[in-house]
Amino acid sequence: MLLSRFKAILFDMDGLMLDSETVYHSAWQQAVTELGYTFDSGLYLDLVGRSNAEAERLMLEAFGGDFPVETFRTDWTRHWQRRVQTQGMPTQPGLWELLDFLEAEQMPKAVGTSSNAAEAALSLKSNRLWARFSAIVTVDDVAAGKPAPDIFLLAAQKLGMSPSDCLVLEDSNAGVEAAVTAGCQVIMVPDLQTPTPDSQARALQVCESLHEVLAMLTGPS
Repeated sequence: MLLSRFKAILFDMDGLMLDSETVYHSAWQQAVTELGYTFDSGLYLDLVGRSNAEAERLMLEAFGGDFPVETFRTDWTRHWQRRVQTQGMPTQPGLWELLDFLEAEQMPKAVGTSSNAAEAALSLKSNRLWARFSAIVTVDDVAAGKPAPDIFLLAAQKLGMSPSDCLVLEDSNAGVEAAVTAGCQVIMVPDLQTPTPDSQARALQVCESLHEVLAMLTGPS
């Protein structure tokens, strides 16, 4: 089966495992609106998959140098935390079946996320996902977030694997770029973003869901 071509699986978190992009969008939208700015969906889509620092840089380009980044950061974090603490973070269809299968196959797994350590801990622990991974790498652990390859390079290293032996599962175009640049193969499972022609060309496959990923991994290599 296709899984036999790999020695480890590296998971993105937001949008891939967790149906969290709408939660982030809502928190960011509320914070920006409260500051008197207009936050359209097109801008948010450009930020998907990127680190908070990179997203803030792009927001300054969009809103101008007077945009109060620090106030925005504090406000959206408060809105996001309240939502996760009271309602939890929904998971994407097929996640539990995929994790159960990989664990039955004794396949090493790691998380490589553009979220910071605090966000990752709250998100993953709220769903009892934290303990299901051998390593968790966040943007706080590296010099540069996605689309730079640093997160996936470190995730592979923490598992004791060569990047070329790792399969990355990603939902964003920035994540696909990061995975390929790191030397990994990647399956894209789009959430909010439409795959770019570059992502379609560079990904091993573009799947509609994690159910489809599982079917692909158990199929012929």
